[in-house]
Amino acid sequence: MASYETEHAADAPQSNQTRRPDMSSLYSLISEITPERPEQRTRQHAVPVPGDVSAAFRGLAEAFQVMQRDNENADSDLLQELISNLLSTAERPPTEVKGVDEEYIAKLERVNIKKVKKDAECPICGNEFSEDLYPLLVRLPCHETHVFDLECIRPWLLLNGTCPLDRVDLAKKERERKQKQLEEIKKNAAPEDEEEEWDGLYG
Repeated sequence: MASYETEHAADAPQSNQTRRPDMSSLYSLISEITPERPEQRTRQHAVPVPGDVSAAFRGLAEAFQVMQRDNENADSDLLQELISNLLSTAERPPTEVKGVDEEYIAKLERVNIKKVKKDAECPICGNEFSEDLYPLLVRLPCHETHVFDLECIRPWLLLNGTCPLDRVDLAKKERERKQKQLEEIKKNAAPEDEEEEWDGLYG
């Protein structure tokens, strides 16, 4: 019988990978300002407050800055570009956040760690995937080589909806797909009677 430590990987060698910043408050704020699920907002049917939108973009920029400061692997041009983009957007926040929704993220293709090169790394945090004890890797649909740690790409996609590497607008493609799907459903739905039958009660 295996020991508790073995069963729960408590005796596994510790990874060299630095922990990512806690983003729970950022996700809470994002859920308030994203238009996909207005029924989940405390201010239902309200347009997101510009200050909240700005705070979300600034919050992610700060989380990425912490990642950059605390992780020597994360000092990349891409990460610096993402931070600059987020801070710039925070200065002039959009009226609507054009990110993807959680449903889209849940459907992203999961990549088995055995299917990536041994020295492959996340383009955002710079950590090698193999260094993570519990890797959760996703591939973006724009290109087969665009593989990221889910923890790194999720907040970016929720706010921006674009691939950080080639800037393909994934959110726009998803909105167009959903719109087309909705039109198909309406087209295939049984037509309702245009006129109600006269029931003889009014005369």
